[in-house]
Amino acid sequence: MDIPVRTKSTGLNLTPLIDIVFLLLVFFLLTTQFIEEDGIGVKLPSSNSVTTRDRDEIAIAITKKGDLFVKGQRLPLTGLTAKLEEVLGADTTVVVRGDREVALQTLVSVMEKAKEAGAARLVVATLQEGN
Repeated sequence: MDIPVRTKSTGLNLTPLIDIVFLLLVFFLLTTQFIEEDGIGVKLPSSNSVTTRDRDEIAIAITKKGDLFVKGQRLPLTGLTAKLEEVLGADTTVVVRGDREVALQTLVSVMEKAKEAGAARLVVATLQEGN
């Protein structure tokens, strides 16, 4: 009489693990807000007040040396108004990301040029205190 020999499978079923990993991936992709930073090395000043960022905004970065960058492109102060007129929309917010050691006059001049270009709303970017 032949008795059938049963071999046990010792492999793990990875299907549930893969399902959970994909669900976590989809969850984080859907809940993460992707906000584009300009990548210019600017040390922002700190502040106690915090507000959220708009989706429709243009960032002007002012480095410690006083160099201006709009959308990663270096510009002189004289060419800022023309560049902003080119990229500003009807309800676009202009965010000035000035280094904490930049001269106040430079910051004021940039804000004046943004107003000349038709910026409806100007915001100075800061870091929350303690960060």
